[in-house]
Amino acid sequence: MKALEADRLGKRYRTRWALREATFELPAGARCALVGPNGAGKTTLLNLVTGLLAPTTGGIRVLGRPLELSRVAFVAQDKPLYRRWSVADLLRFGAATNPRWDRHAATSFLHAYDIPVRERADRLSGGQRTLVALALAAGKRADLLVLDEPLAELDPLARLQVMDVVRGLDATVLLSSHILADLAGVCDHLILLGAGRVRLCGAFTDLLASRPATTMEDLVLDHLRNPGLPR
Repeated sequence: MKALEADRLGKRYRTRWALREATFELPAGARCALVGPNGAGKTTLLNLVTGLLAPTTGGIRVLGRPLELSRVAFVAQDKPLYRRWSVADLLRFGAATNPRWDRHAATSFLHAYDIPVRERADRLSGGQRTLVALALAAGKRADLLVLDEPLAELDPLARLQVMDVVRGLDATVLLSSHILADLAGVCDHLILLGAGRVRLCGAFTDLLASRPATTMEDLVLDHLRNPGLPR
């Protein structure tokens, strides 16, 4: 089953295209790394997939149906939690705003990583705030989880912990990050953007088999240096 399908997806701001003719698909259960240079269109693509932007062209389907926000969970780069709320307050807010809310999934997640539910969000570490955001996403029981730079500003141990969580999530994951080494151990699919277009996409093993590369870093660098190669 295809968890996510984008068909000729594009977004234009006045005369400038931030994303153009993006066509790709992800199978259910995939862990997909979304990578590319600054300005490549990654944030625009994530905002389209999560319904925060309306496309100029094309469309998106989740599990064969038009995009429904209840089926998608989004963890933004700055983890916009209400900083003066406690973790328990955030859980109550999640329950009140999500029709498919799974309290057990969210609280079990927090207990597994020793996150204190009475603590205010602004008193948690960066890694803990990321884990709280992921717990809220888990409680939403979304079919597609979109993560925008979840590893930004985390120390190496916190990055390992977060990526271990991502590996075990029961959802299709689209993950944007500049830290290729961390992605390689978790992601099985890759989308490479460049200048607002999809330059490379597919299962990681298939992409490696078609190019002289043995790692995700080599694969991305090889394609950026040779952009004329087929996708």
